[in-house]
Amino acid sequence: MPPGILRRCLPFSAIKGADDAKNALKCIAIDDSLTGLLIKGPAGTAKSMLVRSFIDMLPGKNMVNVPQNVTDEQLFGGLDLEEAIRLGRTSVKGGLLQRADGNILYLDNVNLFDPRMLSSIMECAESGRVVVEREGISAEYICRTTVVATMDPAEQILPDHIADRFDMCVQTYSAEDVSERFDIVNANLEFDMDPDGFISRYSEEDSNILSGIEAARGILNEVIISRKDIRKISAVCRDLNVKGHRADISVAKVSRVLAAIEGKNAVSDINIKDAAVLCLLHRRKDPANGRRPLQIQKADAPVPEDTHPVSQDIPDEDRAGEEVAEEHPDQTMDAEPEETEDLGTVAEITDSVKERLESMDSAEAVRLHRIAGKAGRRKNITISKRTGRYRGFRIPSGRSVDPAFDATVRAAAPYQRTRESKGLSINIKPQDIREKIRIKKDSCSFLFAVDVSGSLVKSGMMQDIKNGVKAMLMDSYVQRDKVALLTFRMGEVRISVPFTRSVEGVCDILENTVTGDGTPLGAAMLLIREYMLNYVRKNPEEKCYVILITDGEATYPVIRGREASIELKKVAATMNIPNTEWIVVDSSLIPGKINHALNLSNMLGARYVRLEDLRLL
Repeated sequence: MPPGILRRCLPFSAIKGADDAKNALKCIAIDDSLTGLLIKGPAGTAKSMLVRSFIDMLPGKNMVNVPQNVTDEQLFGGLDLEEAIRLGRTSVKGGLLQRADGNILYLDNVNLFDPRMLSSIMECAESGRVVVEREGISAEYICRTTVVATMDPAEQILPDHIADRFDMCVQTYSAEDVSERFDIVNANLEFDMDPDGFISRYSEEDSNILSGIEAARGILNEVIISRKDIRKISAVCRDLNVKGHRADISVAKVSRVLAAIEGKNAVSDINIKDAAVLCLLHRRKDPANGRRPLQIQKADAPVPEDTHPVSQDIPDEDRAGEEVAEEHPDQTMDAEPEETEDLGTVAEITDSVKERLESMDSAEAVRLHRIAGKAGRRKNITISKRTGRYRGFRIPSGRSVDPAFDATVRAAAPYQRTRESKGLSINIKPQDIREKIRIKKDSCSFLFAVDVSGSLVKSGMMQDIKNGVKAMLMDSYVQRDKVALLTFRMGEVRISVPFTRSVEGVCDILENTVTGDGTPLGAAMLLIREYMLNYVRKNPEEKCYVILITDGEATYPVIRGREASIELKKVAATMNIPNTEWIVVDSSLIPGKINHALNLSNMLGARYVRLEDLRLL
């Protein structure tokens, strides 16, 4: 490609793979009532390119990009500063959301945005309007847009209540097949050498995709989704442990769109399956976090004697309708025949969807914050120093050391016509001064205490332990936190790596740690207490976690001659470390009659996790 020429996106049809993402993008182009699409995937899997190339292909649509450091005023709108200074009148000037009306609002790395701001954005997209109430302004404008967001799950978890507001969520993957990787590299090289020629080769395919979208839009209103289809959708969502009703509504909408894409005027079971895969990836409850397991009622399941086999899941409103129909049969001549929930069909759809979703889940490693019970709970904390992100402003209680210039100017602007200029562009009074409110993410510290004694070597679990710790440490989210490593075996209980942000160093030390001999569990816990008490005193603002990986059986006492198991109970009772939570990871291959690790977690008031939960899937 000649120097100085701006690189453009590959044609939409030239991007390899990502079939679910492509189908979801088509859906939002066909049905304007779908207001949110979330695309998850590792870095370098063409998430952003896919979105940009698709929007470039759509006539009359533009992409409005929301930057990470956007302010509320830039996004939602605020005081028209020029008009306030010139006329002394307060009026609203729209932000990015006003430009997004009729277009696509794009958020890259959506999981790194402020959840408060994300919630407001999704509310505006769903309602189709933006209400601005700030700085003496009360205004409202139309915003009919669709939010398309991308994220790398390895960086940070998106809170469940935010994710649920996206109608669809799809996953992209790195290509594993050599021929697929070759095609991706070759396409990019050909595009760089001759962009115009490359684009022209795919113009017909892109035109066909666009024609299919326009045809589907034309027949969407004619596509019928029956009451029986809706019952199936509701039953599938129920059996997949989906809470709330946004999922059911999204699946129903997307089912109609998929039928329209096929040129059909009625929804099929295949449409429901495909729609459920697009809409439920981010909404299922996670059994690992204590939620109820999947329960599917099969077709041959016995029906209680006092329950009608047809209407057992029919809401009260529908039952009332049936009673009216029996009393007035002449009023139901033209009514739709009574449908039943086909339990066999529902179970088949549920099993199919569950299998496909689980295959997507297997692409993601276990996240440390999920194991620690912290997934999606990283909070914003307000700080007074000149660090952190500028989130808002306030009236200072005294002299401000961190003034918010933009907010100060806006506060002074309406009064400029009545103030003497004194040679200034704008005359600012003390009462106009505003100071910045800055926030940052709260930080965490994780101490891994790893049992490297002989019992684990003999059981063959040591490599699994190392792999499990690596699976957590390689989560890039942790790199914003601190980690430390303590290892213990008979004759050697030590802090192998003090708290650091160097994940690679912890992995290297753990890989080369000497193993074998007895288990001085009590001595290890005493060192943990000493080290953590000192660390907490120096870092009172940090949330700390001790992840103790052991089979829980102490074989070597702190004081020679004592019973190790009895001594361990007394030691565990002293582990009252402020601002610190414990997680016990059971590394035993198969717990015996006495589950020592579980007993230890109960003594510590800790979370209990099996080692297999830490393995890379």
